[in-house]
Amino acid sequence: MAQEKQAIWMISVIGATLKKLRDDAHDAGLSPDGSQIVFDDAITHGLGIMNSDGGQARVLLKSEPGYHLFAPTWFAGGKRIAYIKYRVANGETTQVLESRDVNGGDPVTLLSNPRMTDFFLAQNGRLIYAVSEPQPNQYDSNIWELWFDPQTGAPKGTPRRLTDWTGFYFVNEELTADGKRFVFLDRKAQSDVYLAELTNNGSELKAPQRLTLDERLDWPGGWSLDGKTVFLYSDRGGNFDIYKQGVDDRNADPIATGPEEKWAPQISPDGKWVLYMQWPKAGSDPAAESGKLMRAPLSGGPSEVVMDIKGRPGSSSSSDPLDTVGGYPSFRCPVRASTTCVVAETSDTEANEPGATGKNKQIVFTSFDPAQGRKAELAKLPANPELTRWDLSPDGARVAISTFDYNAAEVQIIPLAGGTPQKFSVMPWTELVAVAWAADGKSLFLASFSSRGTSIIRSELTGEPKLLLKSSWDIFSLDPSPDGRYLGFGPVIYNANAWTIPSFPEK
Repeated sequence: MAQEKQAIWMISVIGATLKKLRDDAHDAGLSPDGSQIVFDDAITHGLGIMNSDGGQARVLLKSEPGYHLFAPTWFAGGKRIAYIKYRVANGETTQVLESRDVNGGDPVTLLSNPRMTDFFLAQNGRLIYAVSEPQPNQYDSNIWELWFDPQTGAPKGTPRRLTDWTGFYFVNEELTADGKRFVFLDRKAQSDVYLAELTNNGSELKAPQRLTLDERLDWPGGWSLDGKTVFLYSDRGGNFDIYKQGVDDRNADPIATGPEEKWAPQISPDGKWVLYMQWPKAGSDPAAESGKLMRAPLSGGPSEVVMDIKGRPGSSSSSDPLDTVGGYPSFRCPVRASTTCVVAETSDTEANEPGATGKNKQIVFTSFDPAQGRKAELAKLPANPELTRWDLSPDGARVAISTFDYNAAEVQIIPLAGGTPQKFSVMPWTELVAVAWAADGKSLFLASFSSRGTSIIRSELTGEPKLLLKSSWDIFSLDPSPDGRYLGFGPVIYNANAWTIPSFPEK
């Protein structure tokens, strides 16, 4: 079953005929006169322009290291193009709305706001945009406006808040040409822990069943060694805390609570401790560039610090649930008491290191003991951490690594004791967003993303993928039980309603 391929198509309103204009491109915007199309390049992650028939494509703007460019939008006059320049580093978001002329020159900043979630440019030089509220209300947003010069893109005046609502999250806003009627979607997103039973030696997956029944964000972390209890983290108490829940239970029991943000619990190899990562609560110390790896006794009692960890995954101010799962630092523990756990952190390579050109991100794998802390560095991997996922084999000897790519489906197996890495492809299952070892240590579960949902596959280490589940959900976390009976995963489920404001505020 082939996966989708990023492409831009043109459809005729007469006869509904389709014509492909360009592969490996998305986020297309047609110029006001209909002669040109601006787009995101899926390969370079920069912006390009082409004629409306797909010809004479050229680069408009290359992406700076660490930044993503998206949402290219034409000014009404067709002489400038606005776009978002976005970066997340150490838990902090940088987000700038810029514009350039059609040759990629004359950059002008219109707005810089890390909590902006959507925008559109009205014809008369009016920017309408949505901003998420500060924590703990980051999943609500409100509408703001800012006037700008339609010729230069320079802001005029200061931003003005137009709504002060609760319980709404604005996306896909539009304003009629006369500026009187406003339409938008109110979108809700929620993550939960689901379990699906594996059958036929793990080659088939029964229908998933929802484990967490609250209306908050819940993510699976790890399992008890007997495979009967799921450890999870949830913001049901206002910030992320650590919980455990039996596979047949309807309610979760708290393990570690408090004002800090706590992520990704896992059991220690000897089964005595629940390990998790902890950072100061977002907003209390937003510039924190390190956190703590903690341990809580499974039998109950206060948590203790195991060691410091470098960095902070996701964004401390994000209103997107996907920013609360995955990322770096992250850690895994094997299921054998005689082996150590592994933490993965990011660092910058130096220009004098082999293969380095300037400063490039790399992932560093280090062993640690839940009682003694950090030990030896095991491996380094040049990679884009935002697009790379990993998991530790059940025996703690190997790391499996997948990378999100629109055109490739490569998986690497790296021996931590040294040796030649193994590579194989799970084509046609591209856009890999999660990887997890099966309990037998001989195969992998992988999540393959698409605009129509996520597919879960199982692959031998020789690259023989088999589809287990095709879902309309966005699934970014896979957690198989150590006894091979269940596959836990965390989907994000969206729903939205359309609304209109018939008398929108004017200048």
